[in-house]
Amino acid sequence: MDAIATSKPYQRKSVPNGVLAMILLLVTEAMLYGGLISAYIVNRAGATVWPPPDQPRLPVEVTGVNTLILLSSAVVLFLFNKRINKVGKLDAKSTNILLITILLGATFLTIQGTEWARLIGYGLTTHSSIYGAFFYTLIGAHGLHVFAGLCILFYLYFSIRKARLNGSVGQASTFEIAKNKISTCILYWYFVVAIWPILYRLVYFN
Repeated sequence: MDAIATSKPYQRKSVPNGVLAMILLLVTEAMLYGGLISAYIVNRAGATVWPPPDQPRLPVEVTGVNTLILLSSAVVLFLFNKRINKVGKLDAKSTNILLITILLGATFLTIQGTEWARLIGYGLTTHSSIYGAFFYTLIGAHGLHVFAGLCILFYLYFSIRKARLNGSVGQASTFEIAKNKISTCILYWYFVVAIWPILYRLVYFN
């Protein structure tokens, strides 16, 4: 009797490998920020005057508005994930919601870059004082993480778009794989957003 070949249905793991790897990465990132923040606090506590009187003041108000933009991107991303789980497929509206998240993140990074350029013009550089060195180390590190997060979201956006164009969005296995990618990518963006209010409060309010 000929053996009948059967294919096992797609089985979703309780914790996908990508999500687990991202969690481990974010733990490492949290330790990095913990070290940087601790060093900043120690140096600020040991300074007679902080910030130095000859250094330009940071744009608290503009950055406050920019903070709301970044927080809004996380809210939109949450709505994107909620819709994906509700409709059970990768539809065009979900893709557009994800694109809004990317645009908000790009807006945040653009405004930050503009403010950094202005501060450099006013004399705040990594060599002007330890205050400037810590500012660009902490805030610059976050900027790099935002850029990396945008690259990840772009990857997710084009992966979903490709699946839609190929007509494979209705397949259960494709949808589950896409959900694993989504869970992995949004974890990173949530981390990037969550760490920013801490840095904003710590660095911009002295």
